[in-house]
Amino acid sequence: MDNNALRDNTSDNIAIATKPIKQGDAIIIEGEKLFVAVQDIEPSHKIALHEIDTGATVIRYGKPVGQATAIIHEGEWVHDHNTLPVPNKQRQ
Repeated sequence: MDNNALRDNTSDNIAIATKPIKQGDAIIIEGEKLFVAVQDIEPSHKIALHEIDTGATVIRYGKPVGQATAIIHEGEWVHDHNTLPVPNKQRQ
């Protein structure tokens, strides 16, 4: 099975699309089908690995990179429309 997403750290709650992903496609990381995409996701964009509650921290590289402004469902695109950036001082 070809991977179509990458998780940078085991504590991350998002993955990065490595190929175009269409709604309904399986998200495959390290050869394992995890769930299906609920919307189209372009390469290099973020995908929620599980539901992220409003106000929860978005984690990549094991560090905070954003805050959810709405509930983000598993398999949903994570971007500016549903997150706010974390200030640089909190990323360290």
